[in-house]
Amino acid sequence: MGVGMAVGRLSGAWIHQFVVEVYPKGVLRRALLDHFAAILVSKRSSRGAKGRLARRLYGRLLSLQRRGLITQEEGIVHPATLARKPKAAKPDLDPALERLLFKALLAEDGQGDGHTPAALQEARRGFLSRAVEAGWTLEQAAGSLGIKASQAAQILEWR
Repeated sequence: MGVGMAVGRLSGAWIHQFVVEVYPKGVLRRALLDHFAAILVSKRSSRGAKGRLARRLYGRLLSLQRRGLITQEEGIVHPATLARKPKAAKPDLDPALERLLFKALLAEDGQGDGHTPAALQEARRGFLSRAVEAGWTLEQAAGSLGIKASQAAQILEWR
């Protein structure tokens, strides 16, 4: 099985169904990545396959969150209740902003370079500042990271 095919099969519907049926009370985003990597990344996969899978998973989770099907808080993915309505649509992610969000999510999950609290703060700060510059509200940017707006404000003041 090729990596492109394996990563290509990771659909939002599959992720949502898995979270709702297997983890109705929530699951660590890192555990989701490990689960799907065990299924979709073989020993013969090319180098970096898990990273590509992480990028696809994080994108799908963000899409599900925008549609109001899941929530993400502090690295934990929860299925949304039916009573909740999706929040107002966020501005689109440009490639640079998407890369910063991906790095912040990787840092939160203990992946990537430098697994330190300072590296996590810096990655979050990079995403938050760029998102606000791009016209996002602080609440929208914080929601993408799964943190509260007050915490996002503290991160932007951090230095």
